[in-house]
Amino acid sequence: MSLTAHADRHLRGASAPSPQPGRGLVIRINEQKILAYGLQPALAIEAIKNISSVFPVGTIKERGSHLYISTYNGEKNKEAIESTLVNVGGAKVRIGDIADVSFELSDESELSHYNGVRNISINVAKSQDGNAIALVKEIRTLLKEQEKLHPELKYEIYADTSVWIKNRLNTVFANIAFGLALVFLAMLLFINSGIAIVVAVGIPVSLMTGLIVTELMDDSLNMLSLLGALIALGMLVDEAIVVAENIYRHLEEGMERREAAIVGALEMFPAVLTATLTTVFAFLPMLLLSGEMGMFIKIIPIMIAVLLLSSLFEAFYFLPLHAHDFLKVSHSQSFTKKLWTKISSWHNVVLHIFFKRKWLSLIVMVVAILSLTAVMLKNSKFQLFPDFDTTQVHVYGKVNVNNELEDTENIVTELENELLKHIKGDDISSITSVIGFKLDAKNIVETGEHLFHIFIDLSERAPENVFDVYVSPYLSIEYDEELLKRQRDAIVIAKDVEKVVAPFHELKKGGNLLFEELVVKVPGAGVIASDVEISLSAKEEQKILQGVEELQNALKAMDGVSNISNDATLGEKELKLRVNEYGQQLGFNEELISRELRSYYLKGEYGKMFNESGLVRIKIESSINEQIDSINRVEVQIPSSDRFVLLREVCDFVMTQGFVALQKENGVRIRTVMASLDKKKITSAEAMQKLQPTFAKLKNDGFVIDIKGEEKENAKNKREMLQSALIAIFLIFITLVWLFDSIKKSLIVISTIPLVLLGVLFGHMVMGINLTMPGMIGVVGLAVVVVNDGLIVVSFIRNAKNTEELMQMAQTRLRPILLTSLTTVLGLSTLIFFASGQAMILQPMAISLGFGIAWATFLNLIYVPLLYAVVFKIKDADKSEKSKVI
Repeated sequence: MSLTAHADRHLRGASAPSPQPGRGLVIRINEQKILAYGLQPALAIEAIKNISSVFPVGTIKERGSHLYISTYNGEKNKEAIESTLVNVGGAKVRIGDIADVSFELSDESELSHYNGVRNISINVAKSQDGNAIALVKEIRTLLKEQEKLHPELKYEIYADTSVWIKNRLNTVFANIAFGLALVFLAMLLFINSGIAIVVAVGIPVSLMTGLIVTELMDDSLNMLSLLGALIALGMLVDEAIVVAENIYRHLEEGMERREAAIVGALEMFPAVLTATLTTVFAFLPMLLLSGEMGMFIKIIPIMIAVLLLSSLFEAFYFLPLHAHDFLKVSHSQSFTKKLWTKISSWHNVVLHIFFKRKWLSLIVMVVAILSLTAVMLKNSKFQLFPDFDTTQVHVYGKVNVNNELEDTENIVTELENELLKHIKGDDISSITSVIGFKLDAKNIVETGEHLFHIFIDLSERAPENVFDVYVSPYLSIEYDEELLKRQRDAIVIAKDVEKVVAPFHELKKGGNLLFEELVVKVPGAGVIASDVEISLSAKEEQKILQGVEELQNALKAMDGVSNISNDATLGEKELKLRVNEYGQQLGFNEELISRELRSYYLKGEYGKMFNESGLVRIKIESSINEQIDSINRVEVQIPSSDRFVLLREVCDFVMTQGFVALQKENGVRIRTVMASLDKKKITSAEAMQKLQPTFAKLKNDGFVIDIKGEEKENAKNKREMLQSALIAIFLIFITLVWLFDSIKKSLIVISTIPLVLLGVLFGHMVMGINLTMPGMIGVVGLAVVVVNDGLIVVSFIRNAKNTEELMQMAQTRLRPILLTSLTTVLGLSTLIFFASGQAMILQPMAISLGFGIAWATFLNLIYVPLLYAVVFKIKDADKSEKSKVI
């Protein structure tokens, strides 16, 4: 069975894989034997590396017969290589006389542990066109076959993303199914079975059309696209409800069925087309978001736009046909009719109260709404993404850079054993360690023998709310209760991990900290690497380090700040060789010194050969590179002579120590301080505010400060969201002017947008979460819904001659506006109140839409008619006209 077509693979815990499988040829020169033969080491290396050539010699082309010529590509076994004669400076010696020959696997670059036991792990990731769930099924089948072939080996699968994906899909599908059920029941309860059926029949048509279009656009069905469908669910029926309700209204007025279907649909076509276009225009500018956020969120506006356009098609192509067949007017006084009569009478009373003193009512309403909005906005906190539960906790860091891979493994094993001892139970699936690399929050890999990364894999979260317990199991595609065992959130488990890790922060060896960096982190959305990331630059390196220390001290003084670290890690000591005057007199220069010493200290690939297994890489090394003191004993051959001299006699030794990495930005050397934040205690904006005195002092001392991390991402996204919102509002305005042929009427509709923010802020306050970027995206979508309902109201009241007519016409829009608002809120209700896992990323968006739409309903039913009457100076009806209307 081959997985090549489905996945990309990476091997950990064994020797680093070469481009071609097989062992490498390692030739370890014996410097004592070389000197005993009176040979020059550099010349020996030069001779040995030429024992094989993989390049062609050429081709003889005789007419009718061609002959390709190449060398034997080196001897194929250890004995033959040892017996090979080489010419070293005129002397003929066999390789086996001056070196040890062996075929070995290449050096280990990473080591892997699984639950405390060293293992070989294979990381298999699906390819771009692959299916994660199908891929894992293939792997499980393959492992069963391998277990039969190799019963002495134990095969385990961990970090199985297909389980995560299935559970996320179950959650979203259950939410969609439940939302559809709520929408259908609401229509059944608040209108009649005919309209409910007509509208419900169109939902799968719209969904199928949307899925087909996204497939044609090469956008896969994933978590975010399904969440986009969930957000669009309530809006999906808006067009259908408005059209179906208008057709039903004409039927109630006595119009013939065929004519009612045609007239009712045509009558609403301009308004509904405009409403759909404004929605698409509002969401599509989100595609202008750049960077990680743009990549992360782009499928949502695409999905919403596609579904709404397919819904528009369904509302004017299929729905009138269904309405002709299914809609019937009920003349009996049903519960629904009595309910709407009661609601309409309440609406009428409220309108008359506000219209008694139009100017005063309007001013008081607007001032009160804007004042409350300003107060709530001032007290609101902002973070990039909401906190959400994940299925992993990461522990990563670094030890001293001078540690070898095995040394790092020994140090990390002690930490790993403590974690295995204290972090266990049903909440934990496995603990995996990888020595030799670490991942940052954006999954960017850093490699090095002093680095490590421990993955604590968690079990899937057990049902935690009413929806997860009683609804999700019955609406999920593939529900497995046995997998759902974890009772605590990842953040809570991470706090337990921090308690275990805490003593290791203070461990020392030789007066230095054993762990130079040790971080416990719950993975986030992956848009930013660190919550706090601040870069400093100055003229002198030592001064930058002082600034870094000052900044770290300021962060340590803040409550809610953890994992404070920097990238100013000292590297390995460096010995610089400077040829002295005596060495120059003997004829030495830096090139000759480098060539002589390279054979001793540079372990590298010097050639290639082929054997029956394929390509074999030739590596030449020496054993003295494992002894620091050897540099004092090594001798170099005097140029044009057979005499040798100690290296220390011809070179001055200059010891230096730099940093592991040299960080530059725009040609300027920088150092960066990173930290994590507990968003319940402090946000990035609050942290930056508290750091202002430190920033001011550093700037006065000559430092240049560059704020990155979440704060920079927030500023960028806010700027781009503002640009997207302005583009959306402009497009909406142009569309409204096209519909109404009036700037005033268009501005009346758009004026509801700033007022609707009160509902958004109230919703976030009630749900106890901070404002976030997904929430701001929800505000853009909300602006559209407000405009859509507003334009429907204005399109009906624009022919009113007096206030009584205006109020009566506004009341004809009561039912469709309430229905569209109710269905949209119900469609979002599960995401608002029962979001779990990664679905919590989009909970703020649902809160913005849900609470905002509920508040916008009041604005469109009361504020818009009132503002219209004031702007267009609609006169009150005289008493005789009032009595006629009554």
